[in-house]
Amino acid sequence: MILGGVCALITIVVVLVLAAGAVWYFALRETPQSVVEDYFATWEAADCERYEEVSTEAYRGEEYTCEFWQENIAQQKEEGIEYHDEVVSSEVDGDRATVHVEEKTTKGSESTEGIFDIHLVREDGSWRLDSTTIIQEPEAL
Repeated sequence: MILGGVCALITIVVVLVLAAGAVWYFALRETPQSVVEDYFATWEAADCERYEEVSTEAYRGEEYTCEFWQENIAQQKEEGIEYHDEVVSSEVDGDRATVHVEEKTTKGSESTEGIFDIHLVREDGSWRLDSTTIIQEPEAL
């Protein structure tokens, strides 16, 4: 009787571990697309700490400082510039990925559209923004 209870308990634990692993793998796993969307939210919040986590040093640039980055965001918001980004597609090739983004920029009643690719690399098991290629340059507002 005790042996049967132990076997049942072991079976329940194994099922729970497998279920948790499946949830993580299919629902919570970081993807290049999710990292780019996280970057957009990070930019909106002017969260330097998270920005540094989702980007490489090459992406931020040699002159990067948290203060300058936040000031740039604040200045654009003061000028009434808003960005509406939509991830259109993504491709993964080993430890490299490309996320295709369409962006609509508005300032008052004016708007312009641009298209760009964000290139990501996998570092220490996580995806990081590494560079950007402009496909369609938005007009100046």
